[in-house]
Amino acid sequence: MLDKSFINYEMPPFETCLEKGQMEIFARALNEKNSIYTDEEVARAQGYRSIVAMPTYVIRLGTRDDLIYSMFDMLKIELSRLLHGEQEFKFGQVSCAGDVLTGKKKIVDIFEKKQGALSFLVTSIEYTNQYGAFVCSDQCTFVIRNS
Repeated sequence: MLDKSFINYEMPPFETCLEKGQMEIFARALNEKNSIYTDEEVARAQGYRSIVAMPTYVIRLGTRDDLIYSMFDMLKIELSRLLHGEQEFKFGQVSCAGDVLTGKKKIVDIFEKKQGALSFLVTSIEYTNQYGAFVCSDQCTFVIRNS
């Protein structure tokens, strides 16, 4: 079972600059047809500063090894017992290439079901841009099979 004293634990904030090339690769990998995600000229013509980050691009930002695996290590979670259960996003400001996002990751909840056979870990990352405006939140629930 997971140690519930970690509820409300906040990891150190992290910053990342949205890099145009990586954003384009992400959009193309998803076969996105809307050119605002891959063509700067089209995005600017529609009033954006640069190409637009696809809404789920933040998944790429929040799954960095130093964020995800250090948290699993801290909680002593064996990866072979881990399952991704759910993901939920809430969106604010649109982000464009060149924006600098600050992410704040927090453990929101830890609870058990099935008489302790399963533990649930709920995490959240809130992103703000370089102007302090809310960009999005990414809440994720992991399911851990206990021995």
